[in-house]
Amino acid sequence: MYAVCAQAAHLDYTTSWIGNTFGYGDGKWVQLNVEAISVAPDGTVFTNAPWDESGSEVAAYRNGDKLAVAGFTHGWGAHGGDAVASNSTYLYAGMSIDTEDGVLVGSDYPPKGQAWFGITRRQVSNIAKGVPFASGIGNSANSSKNSFVRLNAVRDGTDASVRGLAATETELFIANTYADRIEVLDANSMRRMRSFAVPSPGRIAIDADGSLWVIQGLRGDAGRSVAHYSPQGALLGAALALPAQAVPVDVAIAPDGRLLVADNGPSQQILVFSKPATGTAQLSGTIGTRAGIFHETAGVPGVMRFNGITGIGFDRAGNLYVAQNGFGPRAFASGLNGEGTVIESYNYAKRTLNWRLQGLTFVDGGDFDPASPRDVFSGSKHFKIDYSRPPGQEWSYAGSTLNRFAYPDDPAFHLPKGVRGEPMVRRLNGQRFLFTIDMYSHYLSVFRFQAGAQGETAIPSGLISQTPIPGDWPAGQPALGEFMWRDANGDGRVGAGEIESNPSAGNTAANGFWWVDSAGDVWMGTLVSGIRKMPLQGFDAAGNPVYRYSASTVFPMPAPFTRIARIVYVAETDTMYVTGFTSGYPYDASHWKEAGRVLARYDRWSSGHPSLQYTIALPWTVDASPQVTTVGVAVAGSHIFVAELYTARVDIYDNRTGQFIGSMTPGPEVGGTGGWVDVYLGISAARRDNGEYVVLVEDDARAKILMYRWKP
Repeated sequence: MYAVCAQAAHLDYTTSWIGNTFGYGDGKWVQLNVEAISVAPDGTVFTNAPWDESGSEVAAYRNGDKLAVAGFTHGWGAHGGDAVASNSTYLYAGMSIDTEDGVLVGSDYPPKGQAWFGITRRQVSNIAKGVPFASGIGNSANSSKNSFVRLNAVRDGTDASVRGLAATETELFIANTYADRIEVLDANSMRRMRSFAVPSPGRIAIDADGSLWVIQGLRGDAGRSVAHYSPQGALLGAALALPAQAVPVDVAIAPDGRLLVADNGPSQQILVFSKPATGTAQLSGTIGTRAGIFHETAGVPGVMRFNGITGIGFDRAGNLYVAQNGFGPRAFASGLNGEGTVIESYNYAKRTLNWRLQGLTFVDGGDFDPASPRDVFSGSKHFKIDYSRPPGQEWSYAGSTLNRFAYPDDPAFHLPKGVRGEPMVRRLNGQRFLFTIDMYSHYLSVFRFQAGAQGETAIPSGLISQTPIPGDWPAGQPALGEFMWRDANGDGRVGAGEIESNPSAGNTAANGFWWVDSAGDVWMGTLVSGIRKMPLQGFDAAGNPVYRYSASTVFPMPAPFTRIARIVYVAETDTMYVTGFTSGYPYDASHWKEAGRVLARYDRWSSGHPSLQYTIALPWTVDASPQVTTVGVAVAGSHIFVAELYTARVDIYDNRTGQFIGSMTPGPEVGGTGGWVDVYLGISAARRDNGEYVVLVEDDARAKILMYRWKP
């Protein structure tokens, strides 16, 4: 029996957001990842990144505001890059061009199976405008026509990205990391002038005398160093004497003439080197809190508590600019980091903060602490919410729960996609636990919290995997079938002896959907084999939740479903909500990501004789533009919230009757738009004590989480 949809009532709600300085109501957003910056004399900060979901790979910011997006670095074979530089006339940014698997052909594109890496040149006064030159190629269909210089033509999948750029009014210095050389171009004609050998060079700083400070050794096993070269390539003295464990990632010349080196090692500081008239530059000080955001109390952000510096630079007024992304510049031949962007401006002399911009989430949802709806967690961030403030101002960044130095075995650093996925926050025995899944729900990661010096850090506690993980991590995983890891010795690292396999399952559990209920029991909705419950068995001596395959129970596929896509189990009422497909509303493989066409509620689920209360035919029109399909489900109070995939709409139902209540769509506060919900667990909801519902929806388009506030 399908619930009847009556005429929807008008809903009184507001739209807000979490995790980004800008909500896009004014057309602005802080890009999701910054790999490099260049600072102009007037304080304009130019940025570059290999990827921003909405095409802001190359952008400009000033005085805490976003000024412009370069564009034409996203789509139609174009991608951003890892380096950027500017002079008074031009902006130079690393980028690449490919054929999108042979779809794109012509003189603007490489042959099928190949990619080009090089530099796009734009006007500083209008970075959306390319400046062509005689040898320029590419992008003939847009305003960046013939403004790309090709440096490397390589096979698809090869990383030949430029990792460093520096410019004067007459010369452009390019760190061709892939080719082990620095190439020098005429900054105006873009004609090649000379080149010289440097072992896998990276960032470049031009000193007052025209000499170059270069980070080198970005690939290979020799380690990184900072060397000094003449503009013609002569090595000037010995490399800098860096502290032990230092990982140099950027270099800059301060207004007082000192050399600054950004250290992405455990210190998370900026190293300051004096330059005597004769002899080698010497370390004379540091900028920033030692260990950065990981200094006690770990994970708490603050002034000069750096986290993954990707770029530093100065304006003519002597302000220092620091860009961070939570990891540092991506390693050679590695993928995207995806942990967000922080850009800060400091008074260099006083070490005081001028302004800060943040874009902190990507393919990352949010969930509420059951004990406190004012605390919202994404997969790797903690936000405090003040519901008395206006839209977009309710949130503040309270903590990073990811600690790569203390816990390098955190699954976030090893699982495909490299993002600590969608969160479920649970209180078990009064303690807060964080459960996360990846984009498409293959892996369930478990984290515990510990008061004191661990602070905001979510300590890796366990992992349940439906299949072996590609690659050589973790050691000891089976070659076939499910397995789980529990941190038995409490050190947050995976030991081969801590891994348990489920040999009876084979690969039958692949592509199921994870759900953790309020009692800590782990449920999995398999595609076609019913629903499995893995009950919490208690806690070990380290405080980790204990699960065992042998304690699992499997519930058969509930009628009328033929395929399960999502489940939500409410332990307090023994109620199961299931979405998926039926014989009357069948599965279509072209919509593999969706939550399904039907939703059903079952009471007395655990009794062995569950009672089907109703079924709902969910919105589904695949011949519309945009298509109307579902992607996520949340239950709170007396309502069900269903996120649609392509329309940025949230549909609301009464969970007692299945009656349709109405829909919410992004309001003017966020420009009337949102991105696709690109994950399986991209929506959550909570009912506050005052009766207001707060609904969080993943919005990967512009590095934020949408927040709806609705009071029936």
